[in-house]
Amino acid sequence: MQNLRALAASAFITVIVVLGAGSATGAASSPPPVAAAPTGADAWRWPLAEPHPVTRAFLAPASAYAAGHRGIDLAAAPQQPVLAPHDGVVSFAGPVVDRPVLSITQPGDVIVTVEPVDSVVAVGDRVRAGQIIGTVGSGGHCPPGCLHLGVRLHGSYVSPLLYLGKLPRAVLLPTVTP
Repeated sequence: MQNLRALAASAFITVIVVLGAGSATGAASSPPPVAAAPTGADAWRWPLAEPHPVTRAFLAPASAYAAGHRGIDLAAAPQQPVLAPHDGVVSFAGPVVDRPVLSITQPGDVIVTVEPVDSVVAVGDRVRAGQIIGTVGSGGHCPPGCLHLGVRLHGSYVSPLLYLGKLPRAVLLPTVTP
């Protein structure tokens, strides 16, 4: 029993040291701080009507410039209405390379981006969660019938599922010593 306690304490200290080291360095490759998932009136909404099949998951890059998938892709029908996931102010609406993009800035230095979206709102417009902000367009890395949803917290991409409440809880397992 004492060995089990020592093992659990060691694992806990390791987690604290690793997490603390990542935030103390301030390096671009360290993971961004994670905000608590909003609840109640602050709860986020999916940008599309149900169902919400995720066709490609979030894949955090190893560093700020490494490969990864900085959001989630959702199955969508062409011209399907796109909804504001949260209250905010439209900070960008226009083309980026080969696709129409829409970004909404929210309190807490959070920016949500959806693409491809043919916008029905303009920069500076205040939007409410659930409000129609456009329709699914075409272009970008998503094949036709796809909507990409990205979230940046303090400039770093985080999984949108943190805000949508669909991220499974992490489970710490004890280490096995030989």
